[in-house]
Order: sequence, then C-alpha cells, then structure tokens
Amino acid sequence: MEKSIDINTNKNNNNDSITKSFIEYWDNVINIWLGQPVQDAIDVKRPLDSKKESYYKENFFVKIETEQKPFFNNHSLNKLLCPAHLPEPYWGDPDNCSIVVVDYNPAGGIDMNPHTYKGTLGGNQFPPNTIIDFVKNNSYSELAKEFPIWKENLKNGMEWLSSYGGRKWWLQKKEWIKHLVEHLVGEDIDVEKIPPFAVELCGWHSPNWPDNTNAFENDLKDTIKTHFAQPLLAAIENSKSELAVCIGAQFKPSILSAFLDGFNDITNDVFKLLSYKDISYPDNPKNKNQDSSISICVEINNNNNNNNNNNNIKRYYRIYNIVNKNVNHIILNTFAPGGNHHPSKNFEDFENDLLEAIKKI
Repeated sequence: MEKSIDINTNKNNNNDSITKSFIEYWDNVINIWLGQPVQDAIDVKRPLDSKKESYYKENFFVKIETEQKPFFNNHSLNKLLCPAHLPEPYWGDPDNCSIVVVDYNPAGGIDMNPHTYKGTLGGNQFPPNTIIDFVKNNSYSELAKEFPIWKENLKNGMEWLSSYGGRKWWLQKKEWIKHLVEHLVGEDIDVEKIPPFAVELCGWHSPNWPDNTNAFENDLKDTIKTHFAQPLLAAIENSKSELAVCIGAQFKPSILSAFLDGFNDITNDVFKLLSYKDISYPDNPKNKNQDSSISICVEINNNNNNNNNNNNIKRYYRIYNIVNKNVNHIILNTFAPGGNHHPSKNFEDFENDLLEAIKKI
C-alpha cells in the first residue's frame, strides 16, 4: 500500500524551519550589536539634525555590517540607517499570529529614543529599565514574541515600556487591525491575546528611508528574500487571517515583485468585483507600466459647519493587492497620498467589500 503524505504537515515543518532560522538570525545580529563599542556618546535629550544622518556612520564603529552589509554598503541607503539604535526587525510571533503587518523600517532615528539608544551620557552604559537592558539580559526574541507594546495593559515589571514611542504608534493601529481580523476570521478571535506579527523590510532605525526600487532589485535582493520575504510568506500561512497588510507607497506591486517570486498583481481583478455605492472608482491606469491601483474617495460630513460648500471633506485611499494563487498568500497595501497613516473607521464598509472581493479571486 502506498504511503500517503500529509501536505499540511510538510508545509508546517518548512514554515517552522524558516521562522526558527529568522528568529535565530536576528537574535545573533542583535547580540553582535549589543557588543559593539560606542566611539562617541550623544546626549539623548538633544535631537539630531535631520540633515546630518551620516553622523551615525562617521561616529559609530559598527561591525554589524558583516551581517547586514548589503544595506550598509548600498550608497542610496547607508547614510540613512542608524546603527546607534537597537535593531527592531519584528514584533510578535510568526508561528502564532492573528494577521501579518508589514512595515518599511522602524522610525525614531531623529529623536534619539532612549529605549533604543545605546550610548547615553556614560558612553558604554545601558540606560536602566529599557528595551536594551531587557534584551541584553534575555534576548530580543523573548521580548518581541508576546508583542508587549501592542497590549493595552503592560505586565508587572514592564511598565517602563509605556514611555516607548513605538507603543503609541501600535496602539493607534489596533482598531483597524481588529476590524480586518474580525471580518476575515470572526469575532471570536481576540487580537489582544493573539497579536499580529509585524515585520520590517529593514530592521534598522532610520529617520527617512527613500523609495529606492533599484536598491531592492540589485545588491539587496537576495538579502531581502532570505531575511524578509521567506519569513513573511511563512507568517502569512501561519496567521489566522492568512493576510498581510502594508501601509505605504514603498509596497506597491512593482517593488514587491522584485523580491516576492510568483506573485501576481490582482488589483484590477478585484476592482471588477467591487460594487460599493457612494464611492467612486477610477478607470484602470492608462499607462500599462504604472502600478495597478484602486483609488477611493470617501466624503465625510462635517455637521458643525453650515456652509454647504465645506460640508464634505474628501479623503483619498489607494490600495494595492497581490496574491499568489498557488498557495493563497495575500498581501494588501494601502496608503493616503502624502502620508503613511492607517485608514480611519470611515473606510470600514469599503474594506469589508474589498476583502470579500479578494476572497473570490
């Protein structure tokens, strides 16, 4: 009798290997970072001039370039990365998450956040009760797994995280993420207990990282595939929602396709299935070389203003959808022109319609 093969078991074993390798890789990178000498301490209370990002490069000796040299050796990016800050490559558990959230890179390079900055006042001393102090005594993966900055209430002994700037940013995303997860999975899932898995395209802090497609397509391509793309795909399969969401023009289809093999841009296919009233949809792009997109305008009534000409406030929302039909990986990207803010509640009805259309592809 021919032995049957459990395809799901094989898939899970492969994902386990990928996520284990991903976690071990970044624990090793961060351990190397923790051991680096600080050549010149900076007062964390003094903001860094945004025009002097290269200051980091000139004043800090960073052996970590051996591990992450494609990023630091890329001329377009190296002056914008902040090796003086603890890397934050991910938050959450890639093996058990409600949804996957993809970001460009951790911000915070300009404000010298004391929770991620190493050389405060005493040079090599770590600030007390900070992310750095915890990671030094434990590991980054131990801190990140439970996604503590996502939780409404911090555990006893971790109250110091309440002053971490990234916590506020994540708490602002909670209602939007909760809405997406509940629509896809059902209201019985609690995103407080099963947080997202959030992964950064570049795990290094930066005040501003440019939209540089050439950097992805050339010397960064293999590094991103190994240390970002493969773990991302494994996390999507492991997530309850089987969905990844991104915010920002940096994740438009033409860039994602540089390191996500086999993905098809299905935005126009989704567009044809939408029939949401009171929202206008544009024609398909006339230029075939442009990224296919769905642009939507929601009119929000301002009841406090009696002037009919100013009664409506228009907000614009662009969405990019990519799906690999073979394994049903779905990535949904959205952003508003001029910013990388998450959608407000005014877009919830449209997003429900959008998610239903994506399911039908």
